[in-house]
Parts: sequence; C-alpha cells; structure tokens
Amino acid sequence: MQYHMLHILLLSLLLQQNPELIRILEATRQEWTGGRKETGKGEDYEIKLLVQKGSAKLKFVSITVDQRGCDFKVSNMTHPEKFSRYRKGDTLLINALLKYPQEQLQTKIKSYPVIGCSYKKSVYYFPIRQAITTEKNYYK
Repeated sequence: MQYHMLHILLLSLLLQQNPELIRILEATRQEWTGGRKETGKGEDYEIKLLVQKGSAKLKFVSITVDQRGCDFKVSNMTHPEKFSRYRKGDTLLINALLKYPQEQLQTKIKSYPVIGCSYKKSVYYFPIRQAITTEKNYYK
C-alpha cells in the first residue's frame, strides 16, 4: 500500500505542469560559420516571450540546446531601464549563442532550446519546439 502511494505521488510530481510564468511569442534560429576555421561554427537563438507572472523571484538560469549550455542575455523590451524584477505583461528578448567545440561536428538532428527559469526556489524548464530557421550566416 505504501509503495502504491509513493508511486502515485512520484507520478503526479512528474506530470505536474509548469506554472504559467512565461509565454513564448516567437523564436528564431540561425546557424553560422566563421570566416576562418579557428572561428568555428554555432547557432544563434533569439527568443521573444511574455512574462505571465511578474516577480523579483523570476530569474532565467539557463538556456540549453541538446543539454549543452548557451551564453545568453535577457533584455526587457517593455522596460529597457535596469530593474531587479520583471512585471506581468513585460516582453523580453533572449539572445543565446551555442558555439560548437572545434572537435565536434554539427549534428543533423533538429535541436531546440530549453529555457530554465527559477521561481520561488524551484526550477522550471520551457522547451521551444517551434523555432523559425533563418538563412545560414557564413561570416560571424
């Protein structure tokens, strides 16, 4: 009996939906190749989203693509001045860069970014499966 209760509790935690912290408006993805071999290859992501729940406790902690971390910057398009909190209704723009290591070839599998947000001591993940791919840039 205890085993079944524990199993039900774990299953309910796994199936628990993310709170409506953000809503993805649009996302674009662009592959790039440097002019020199040493420059490397990578992908740029631009993600526009809407804050659904404003709070000083909402933080963006990671952007990953295929479990590889990206360098990223979050800009508030609604309130460009520096604030320590996001407000409900703010439009944010996330620019993320995934640079391939020199020894790793680019995978042909279509990858997608995942946004990691912390909110009230919990971390939530928001996958972006619908990104518009733009023309490849050969000079980064």
